Amino acid sequence: MNLRPKKRIDYLVDITPLVDVVFLMLIFFMVSTTFNVNSSLKLDLPSSKATVQQKEVKQVTVSINSSGEFYIEDKLVPDASLRKRILNLSKGDPNMRVVLRADAEARHKRVVFVLDTLRGLHMSKVGIATVAPSVGEN
Repeated sequence: MNLRPKKRIDYLVDITPLVDVVFLMLIFFMVSTTFNVNSSLKLDLPSSKATVQQKEVKQVTVSINSSGEFYIEDKLVPDASLRKRILNLSKGDPNMRVVLRADAEARHKRVVFVLDTLRGLHMSKVGIATVAPSVGEN
């Protein structure tokens, strides 16, 4: 008595449509993903080739837009209140890091005003925010 089937049937599963669907989903998610920008303030930062490793550190961010207005943590601050606001946020700690984000079109005078204010508060850990240069830009 022969219990084996005489003909063996091979089943082939075509995975081409599956791969197509996966690639379409990948493209859809890549196109539809949005990345949040940390600041809602539109600044055109100058470029720099130097790179810095980012760490989670408590810091104060001072921004200067192209009109020369000061923003601390994205809130408009008048010139007279700049020192007081920085002092309140840093809680008098001269080792607090300060990041200065100045628009590339901002007047140099406004940047120097912030740096002088920080020097008056004995805050020496100041970084200036830049963006990486575009490809082909020197």
